[in-house]
Amino acid sequence: MEYLPLAGVAVVLAGFALRLRVTVVVVAAGLITGLAAGMPVVGSDAAPGILDTLGRAFSSQRLITLFVLALPAIGLSERYGLQDQARHLLANLRAATVGRLLLAYQLLRVFVVALGIRLGSGHVTFSRPLIVPMALGAGGLDDERTPDETERVKAASGASENYGNFFGQNLFFGAAGVVLVVTTLRDAGIAVDPRHVSLWSIPIAVASVLVAAGKYHLLDRWLRRRAARRAAATGDEGAR
Repeated sequence: MEYLPLAGVAVVLAGFALRLRVTVVVVAAGLITGLAAGMPVVGSDAAPGILDTLGRAFSSQRLITLFVLALPAIGLSERYGLQDQARHLLANLRAATVGRLLLAYQLLRVFVVALGIRLGSGHVTFSRPLIVPMALGAGGLDDERTPDETERVKAASGASENYGNFFGQNLFFGAAGVVLVVTTLRDAGIAVDPRHVSLWSIPIAVASVLVAAGKYHLLDRWLRRRAARRAAATGDEGAR
């Protein structure tokens, strides 16, 4: 019976495997875990219940949900042609490729977070409304004609946000990751200067950019091959 509360883990795995909404899966897993552990749905000050625990967790981590405030502005911008303008801009730049654009965005994210500016959820505020349509415009892609290429570019755009934000954040000595390293080592009796942690994070950030640059180069090559195949297939159909 002591393993019964772990049923929530199974719920999370099943929900992700079925591609259900993350919020619904996490809340359901929390409810099932609480019920399996014998917690009341609504508790008291002495014995908090499931709803009390969920509410307290949401309240203490409410900064994570601040990206929701940006959604109305992004929706209005897209409604009035933000993505179309981004596509047209990149389509007119001959030197721009999908890989070069994503590399430039990743470098920008590294630079920004190195200054201690997190900019909230980059996927919501930048990657989805701006970088994805710009990358599709740079590659001359269309959702209907090139679904495989489009999905791969979308994935690479999300990866550029992840790489830049994750590997660049510790370059700022006041970042949460640096604080975690310093406090953990301090508890172990090892005194560490936060600036030294940020300094030794530089090789990791540089390596992440170099590896990503290689991946973006391979993506550009793959897109060129696919474009050449489409052009050849169109030429064969025209000859017939």
